Amino acid sequence: MNKDTLKWVIFGGLFTIPFIPFLVSSSLFFPFITTKAFVWRVIVEVIFAFWLILMLKEPEYRPKRSPILYAVLSFILIIGIADLLGDSPLKSFWSNFERMEGFISFLHLGAFFLVVGSVFKEEHWKNWWNTSLIASFLMALHALTQSGRVEGTFGNPIYLSVYMLFHVFIALFYLMREKEAGWRYFYGVLIVFETFILYRTATRGAILGILGGFVILALLNIRKRASQGLLLGLLLLVGGFFLVRDTNFVKTSPVLSRFSSLSFEEIKTQGRYFVWPIAMKGFKEKPILGWGQENFHEVFQKHYVPEMYNLEPWFDRAHNIFLDYLVVAGIVGLLAYLSLYGALLYLLYHDEKLSYTEKSVIVSLLAAYFFHNFFVFDHLISYVLFFSLLAFIHSRHSGVPLTEKRLTEKYLNVSAALTSLCLVSSLYFVNWKPLTGNLAIIEAFRALQTGNVNKVTTSFERAYLASPLGKQEVTEQMVIHAVPVLSAENIPVEDRNKLFKFIRDAVLETASKFPNDARTQLITGAFLTATADPSEGLKYLIRAHELSPNKQQMYWELANAYFVKGDKEKAIEVLTELGKKSLPHKMQADEYIKQIKNS
Repeated sequence: MNKDTLKWVIFGGLFTIPFIPFLVSSSLFFPFITTKAFVWRVIVEVIFAFWLILMLKEPEYRPKRSPILYAVLSFILIIGIADLLGDSPLKSFWSNFERMEGFISFLHLGAFFLVVGSVFKEEHWKNWWNTSLIASFLMALHALTQSGRVEGTFGNPIYLSVYMLFHVFIALFYLMREKEAGWRYFYGVLIVFETFILYRTATRGAILGILGGFVILALLNIRKRASQGLLLGLLLLVGGFFLVRDTNFVKTSPVLSRFSSLSFEEIKTQGRYFVWPIAMKGFKEKPILGWGQENFHEVFQKHYVPEMYNLEPWFDRAHNIFLDYLVVAGIVGLLAYLSLYGALLYLLYHDEKLSYTEKSVIVSLLAAYFFHNFFVFDHLISYVLFFSLLAFIHSRHSGVPLTEKRLTEKYLNVSAALTSLCLVSSLYFVNWKPLTGNLAIIEAFRALQTGNVNKVTTSFERAYLASPLGKQEVTEQMVIHAVPVLSAENIPVEDRNKLFKFIRDAVLETASKFPNDARTQLITGAFLTATADPSEGLKYLIRAHELSPNKQQMYWELANAYFVKGDKEKAIEVLTELGKKSLPHKMQADEYIKQIKNS
């Protein structure tokens, strides 16, 4: 395969990436997440394989030495070690369908960084960023048609907000460099339009982040009249808001009201008020390399406080990227993550080809993104944009390749054959198998609606056995959706027994693989209790209670299991303890106790 063909495939894949945010398929479980992630992984694996062959043939396309390269490789290595030493390396590697992260995602981000940072020159970057800006403009147009808090095709306003935040500053960066009037007009319109769309997401962290980024930009260029005007405008905007914050206009605005109602009392009712201290407790328990990715739930369940009863029942993130890294990878992991910012700023400072104003725009973008991440966690697209920015600055550095040694034709052919074999294996095991499992979940849901129990069983079986990715989610969905079918008298007993046997085997296997996951133990115990086996179910419910002793749901399920088993005294004892531990549930517990006594 010649150089031009290899480059054509690589560049074609790279210029497809800016349009991944538009992908959503209703045929997939968690369609806003999984559709984008599967396509992203396929593209990265293909272009990475072709790049490996290209860079072996042509030294000019090999990675260049730079602080950013070393920071990225060190970051991925440290996260990998933390995952390997964590409680559940398999889960840390694969993640789940809801997040599609895990170590496998960092491997793909690292591969993407190596490819784009090695093959793109200045003119390629301009075309690529412009392609991404055009895509973001189309996304903004789509969001404009939505009501309420807009989310575009992300399924979450927060995800759209950081996407807009990045593109506002990238547009501003190229506005500073562009001489052609048409493009300058496009960048200017884009900045205003996408700032408005970011405002429509009503995401306070991102809005405050972009305002802070603009303030930093103005301060860094304070000698310019335009910067002075920007700073004055921002001060008037913020000051004016505080003057009118109690007016009906503000209170009836879906966006402004979120800021006007912000107070310490409101903060005390939010998840972050409870989860951030929980994250710090988890960090103190494993301060060096943390718990491994996708294991935040162990910290959450252990330190859960009863006051969280009316919030989201299960937190798998701290909703603060820095606390997240402290928990999953310890202080070493957080420092490795922060080194990405440090390396970027170091190279940016020493980039003699960028003007001071252009550098200040990149610094302002980093500041806005940094602040935004104090209140959220990253997702695929924000990671892609961040690693793109890292690769952009890295590629401008005139470092020498890691090696310039040329391979003989024989070794090139062998390398190409091995690379092709690895690509096929990766496409099959990393993408095709998990994708078929994901599709099978939706097939099972549709079969449930039509009453085709045999199809439900085969679909769930295919979903469960397809891949390690999503196994726990498949198990949970089976218990939630299929249990009612087991008691349906209009369905043949043989079909119900077949479905029951498979679900039982699956939940027991999952519970044995994740003995320290309270949610899995709870689901297993509740399923066994619901299917007339409370004695065995109690073993898992007791384990769930041990893992999360303050969570009210554990008491309800335990009391129910004891009652079904016929042990009324023990059920009353559990409910009495619940009433003492959680006052908001005391009335319900007392009512249940009365029902038990009268039964």
